[in-house]
Amino acid sequence: MTLSVFCTLMALGLSADSGNVHDLNLALGLMLNLGAAVALVWRHERPWLVLALTLAGPLFFSTDATAALIVLYAIAKTERGERLAAAAIAVFLACAVSLTYDAHRTRDNSVLTMGATRPEVGAPKPEWDIAPWIPWFVAAVLVALVVGGAMLKHTRSELAEAEHSRDVATEQTSVMRDEVIRTEERTRIARDMHDTLAASLSRISLFAGALQVNGADNPEKVANTASMIRSTAHDALDDLKHIVGVLRGSASAGARPSGHQGIDSVAELVQSARAAGLHATLFTDLRPGDVGTVSGHVTYRVVQESLTNAQKYASDQTIRIAISGAAELGIRIDIRNALSAQPPTVPPGSGSGLRGLSEQTRDIGGTLNAGVLGTEFVVDCWLPWYA
Repeated sequence: MTLSVFCTLMALGLSADSGNVHDLNLALGLMLNLGAAVALVWRHERPWLVLALTLAGPLFFSTDATAALIVLYAIAKTERGERLAAAAIAVFLACAVSLTYDAHRTRDNSVLTMGATRPEVGAPKPEWDIAPWIPWFVAAVLVALVVGGAMLKHTRSELAEAEHSRDVATEQTSVMRDEVIRTEERTRIARDMHDTLAASLSRISLFAGALQVNGADNPEKVANTASMIRSTAHDALDDLKHIVGVLRGSASAGARPSGHQGIDSVAELVQSARAAGLHATLFTDLRPGDVGTVSGHVTYRVVQESLTNAQKYASDQTIRIAISGAAELGIRIDIRNALSAQPPTVPPGSGSGLRGLSEQTRDIGGTLNAGVLGTEFVVDCWLPWYA
């Protein structure tokens, strides 16, 4: 607004000093341009109304078109296409008319000729020696600069906003990805611990059953069984504490309460099942350290889940476990037991343990199939060697 008022006063001063403009023309031009300068406050809210006000002065009176250029700058930042073209043409005409008025002033009072070479002293002073196209050319340059500057600023603002939105989206994606990874890891650990607890509780149930049967006949066996119940319950409690820690996010996802459960722990796992009263045989030609850590852990989990299911549904049958493999062939796990004629000691489960194992083996590129084959329940699993 200040710039518009300054330019208006300067243009009217030059016109008055030139002496070739009527006083009424100057007065009306001053009032219109001062009103337009005040209206510039609302150029962003009502740009077209303000533009109409700013065009009245320079189109019909000897005054400047600075206010119209300011409004055009505001319009060019938001409008495109035909609306912007219409505004630019209107302001161009206003500027051209205003500069034509300026060109018709005396040489010393024309903005277009102030920098021109002055006549020598005593030589006649020309009143107007500018080519008719110059005011129109200057008007076109002014409009082009204003529109180009506004569009450039708008483009930079859009680029900055897009970059900010991209950074925000990248940050949100990173946070979501980290949360998904944490959730998947917690789910995996919780699934492992669930299966471990299920195995521990199944052994406790079998120990308790043996204690009930042999309690009166063999005091020494009662003591041993009670000790195994206590040890198994203690391990199960540690596992449960770890589950709670994982789900709360306070425990390390990679930590396991019972140490590393890999291929070297399978024999101990089978021995524990035997102590619980399960008939189990184990054949393996793999040695600790031969296979990858993840493959070893999944092998342990397959054996553990199979022993748990046998304890639940075929505790009177022998479960045969065979684990073999080589670096170029992978790991083959074959576990089978005859179907029991006795009713299961527990209600049928949901099958989540086997489904979870199937997901684990698939995640590392292996396969797992489990089901009834003839008169046997068979678990057949293949795992990569170095996973």
